[in-house]
Amino acid sequence: MFLVAAAVGVAFAMVLYFRNRKQHYGRLLTIVLFALRTLIGGIVTMLLFNPYIRQKVSVVEQPMVVLAHDNSASIVLSKDSSFFKTDYLVQFADFRKELGQDFQVDEYLFGQDVRDFSQLDFTDQLTDISALLQSVDRRYYKRNIGAILLFSDGVYNRGFEPSLLVEKYPFPIYTVALGDTLSYPDLFVKDVHYNKKVSLSSTFPIRVVVGAVDCAGRKAKLTLTEDGRIVAQQDIEVSSNRYSKEVDFMLEADRKGVRQIDIEIRGLDEEAQRLNNMKRVFVEVLDQQYKILCLADAPHPDLGALKSVLNDDCEMDFVLGRDEIPDLSKYQLLILHQTPSKHTDMTTLYQQLEKNKKIPLLIVVGNATDVEALAKLQKIVEIHRGVTNSLLDVKGFVNTSFGTFSVSEKLREQVGKYPPLALPHLELDMLLAHDDLLMQDVLGIKSGLPLLTFVKQDRKMAFLFGTNVWRWRLYNYYQDKNSLVFDELFSKTLNYLLLSRDDGSAVFCKEEYYSNEPVVMTAELRNPSNELVTEPDLNITIVNKKTGETYEYLFSKRDHDYELNAGILPEGIYTYRAQTSMAGQPVSVSGSFAVVSMGIEAQQLTADIDRLRGLSAATNGKCYTVDQLSQLLEDLRQDARITSVEHHENRFEDLIHSKWIFFVLIGLAAIEWILRKMFGSY
Repeated sequence: MFLVAAAVGVAFAMVLYFRNRKQHYGRLLTIVLFALRTLIGGIVTMLLFNPYIRQKVSVVEQPMVVLAHDNSASIVLSKDSSFFKTDYLVQFADFRKELGQDFQVDEYLFGQDVRDFSQLDFTDQLTDISALLQSVDRRYYKRNIGAILLFSDGVYNRGFEPSLLVEKYPFPIYTVALGDTLSYPDLFVKDVHYNKKVSLSSTFPIRVVVGAVDCAGRKAKLTLTEDGRIVAQQDIEVSSNRYSKEVDFMLEADRKGVRQIDIEIRGLDEEAQRLNNMKRVFVEVLDQQYKILCLADAPHPDLGALKSVLNDDCEMDFVLGRDEIPDLSKYQLLILHQTPSKHTDMTTLYQQLEKNKKIPLLIVVGNATDVEALAKLQKIVEIHRGVTNSLLDVKGFVNTSFGTFSVSEKLREQVGKYPPLALPHLELDMLLAHDDLLMQDVLGIKSGLPLLTFVKQDRKMAFLFGTNVWRWRLYNYYQDKNSLVFDELFSKTLNYLLLSRDDGSAVFCKEEYYSNEPVVMTAELRNPSNELVTEPDLNITIVNKKTGETYEYLFSKRDHDYELNAGILPEGIYTYRAQTSMAGQPVSVSGSFAVVSMGIEAQQLTADIDRLRGLSAATNGKCYTVDQLSQLLEDLRQDARITSVEHHENRFEDLIHSKWIFFVLIGLAAIEWILRKMFGSY
């Protein structure tokens, strides 16, 4: 670029001062004028290439203080609940105001999720401190964080141990202990494991996890009651001051309907808090049994993972390898795991599918799948083997436009972190309309290919491209100490395939609501052209299956869908039916949900101040109580680590945008003109 600009400048000057014989200057003046014209021509030519110049600049970044407050219900379930609902809110508002005068502050609430600070009302029913710390680490990567101020009772019931995340934090965490820090003798029902739906005439298990604090040597009684009648009980001897035990019961599903079972532990007259002594569960006994057949190329841990999401109203049979394929008319769903394969009796499979044209299919494509045989079974997706026989590591991410059924925010956030599935190199071509729930992410590249997709034609079908979903369940359990997200993904997948075909209209709600949160539902209506409409009024009837109490509502219309806030409903299992009519034809959508007791926030009501002290100590911070907020402010002001940071960085700017280059050109041209004018030219 510089050589070209110089050559053009020289040529431009030569035309004027060597080829033009009419101008007569002295040798020295000619050289000076030649040099000026060369510079002008060269600079103009260089600007035509739009070069960049590099500038080294200094940027001063002010320190940021992150204020995070626990909004979980456990804080206001202690003896100090009235203080935290009234006086503390005023005290904390004053603290925020003073803090904002001295520092640049970002404020968050955390509990069930992490969000910007809005209203502090202590209504979250879960606490995930690790999610907050991960969120801060992600949002403020390479930012100048002066300190984190963590207001919490130190109790968490989702995620993992927070101290594992802060060991490498370069900034201090100042913690403020909320709630009651004194420990009282306490018996509590820690957790209950049970199936929400069971089959009539079956025996179903209920596992109760009980705990006790400061009750060594005491005796307690665990009782299961139904309609005022004791159906099971067990005596418990507490052997230590930090006691936990699993107690198993087996109950008979001897009648159809909803069974309300109250689980209670008693034994201490002097308990300060009895909210956590009881849990209420609802079990629905169904006189209906779904049968699922799984044809698999070989035994695989995926099969156990898929079976684990089924309720007692579903039974799964397995046929492996060359085993005989049974009559499909006995089943409501067929799962093909890496089938058809080289071991499959294709003639029998073709005949069975031809006889049972309505049976839904879940097809799991893996390395053992015979893609040529699979192409003959269906006309939904065209699959060809790639050029190599190796396996790809394929991760998934949620497609935001998926509309077949609703999924939780937790699932949307967590799926992208799951371990990759194993998928052979395939060329995929979807031949019919499909709805993709998960898309493929290969080596960090988000492709337009589906990972889990649904097709609704004469036969409902779902395709999962990849094996080893058992790793997803294991990862979910490692993260949350449960498999609820994995269960949600595949139970909704199987339930969708099992349910009868509909017109695309749907009501979306959670499977469970807590007894102190409003029941919020949304709905979609689709016309025969599968377009979303909101013209007709949509009514819904909600029925408590235990009491028979009925609630009638009318959905509110939004731009493209409907919304309903049914308010707070009593505990129980509810069914709903949403009804309207379009083009003279009735439209009806039904389903069910449960309202359960307050949950695990009431299990531990004593603040874990040791955990808060540990977080502070690991980052060279301090731990404070609520009455030490003024001291916290003073310590922040004195902390030399909370200071501005100067960064040096290189910036690139178009040379043509620099003002000085304009003045250089004007100056050179002016000097040349003056010299020529003085010595007789122009």
